[in-house]
Amino acid sequence: MLAVACDPVRVHAVDTASSLDDEVLSDSRVRSVIADLDEPLPFPDATLDRVISLNVAEHLADPSGHLVECHRVLKPGGLLVLAHSDWDTALFASENDALTRTLVNRFVSTVPTFAVRADGFMGRKLLGLAIASPFEVVTVDTWADCHRRFEQDSVGWKVAMGVLAAVRDDPQLTAQATRWVEALVGMAAQGRFLFTVTDVAIVLRRPESDEHPAAG
Repeated sequence: MLAVACDPVRVHAVDTASSLDDEVLSDSRVRSVIADLDEPLPFPDATLDRVISLNVAEHLADPSGHLVECHRVLKPGGLLVLAHSDWDTALFASENDALTRTLVNRFVSTVPTFAVRADGFMGRKLLGLAIASPFEVVTVDTWADCHRRFEQDSVGWKVAMGVLAAVRDDPQLTAQATRWVEALVGMAAQGRFLFTVTDVAIVLRRPESDEHPAAG
């Protein structure tokens, strides 16, 4: 956003904790805002031009209420980009398809230690949330986010580490998952590693004049 901005902008980076790079935090256009996202957004009514909600909805107690809050803080005609990965679509090229399916299922159904709640099927639920919201739907897009690197901090690596964390209470499955990750490392060394996940992005517009007030 900062790279393509032509006019003066102010970017409010809202999260439960700041994970912004130092170079972004030092940009005078960026303001880091720490907030409880289950509470009302810390902005007055109709003050923002754009809102981007990325991989947020699955962690909220009331995803529908989140859209109502985004509607409240946007100016009439303002846009919300509502985007989420659908983790149940995680695809790993591997040597053991059945084990991979078992591990992905466990990953999707397990709430990670850093979160209070999670929903691995949230990507496919976005459109239903959007249609039930006070917004107008502008566009709906999906794509497979493809990655061939399998090294620390790559997306595939992070999901694989999530798999290991999800099976830690099952010693037998933990041993299988550890060998599975080792096999992925070997495949990556041979150039055969592939990871994809389906991402969903919906652009919504707050109508210029709302026919009825948003209900929370």
